[in-house]
Amino acid sequence: MAGAQTSPPPFTKSRSRLLSLDEVPHKRHVPAPVLCRENPLVPEPGTPAFAERKDQYAANTVAELRQEQETKRQQRKDYLNQRRQCQGAAAYQSQREEARKFERESERVLNLQSSDAGKSNRSGDHFDIVNLSYQSSQGGRQLKLMDETVKYKAALRTMDIFSKHHSVQHDIITGHPLVANYIMPSKPVIP
Repeated sequence: MAGAQTSPPPFTKSRSRLLSLDEVPHKRHVPAPVLCRENPLVPEPGTPAFAERKDQYAANTVAELRQEQETKRQQRKDYLNQRRQCQGAAAYQSQREEARKFERESERVLNLQSSDAGKSNRSGDHFDIVNLSYQSSQGGRQLKLMDETVKYKAALRTMDIFSKHHSVQHDIITGHPLVANYIMPSKPVIP
C-alpha cells in the first residue's frame, strides 16, 4: 500500500490555486513611491504666492492684536456715527413731511371755507330737521303750503274710502254710530 498512489480528491486543483494565492496574503502590489524634489504645496521662490520663512509669522504679535482691536473699534465707531446720522436724517425727513401734511390740510380747509363746496351739506329744502320747523323764507312758506295740501288730500281720500266701505252710518251689531278715527285737517290757505 505504500507504493500505491491514491488519486487526490476532485477539489484539489482549485484548492491548490487558492493556496498559491494565499501564500503571502499581507503583500500587495504597491508601486514604488515617486520622490519629488520640491513640495507641491510650497510655491516657487519669485512667484507672487511665495513668502520667506521669516515673513510667514508676525514679529510682534501683541502689536498686531492691538492694531486689530483698534481697527474693529474704529469700524464700530464709524458704523454708529453713520447710524446716528441716518436716524437724524430720518427724523428730520419725518418732521418735514408732518409739517407739509399740516400745511396741505390747512390749505384744504381754507379752500373749502372760501368755496361753495363747504355749503354742499346744507339742505335743499327750506325745513330745519333739528327743530322741526319751516324756514321763514319764501321757500319755507311754499314748502309748508305743499305739505298741508298733501295732508288735506290724504284726509279727504281716507274719508272717501271710509264712506264707500260702510253703507250705513252705524255699527250693525251694537247700533253705535260709526265715527272715523281721523280728524279732518283744515283746508290750506295760500298766503
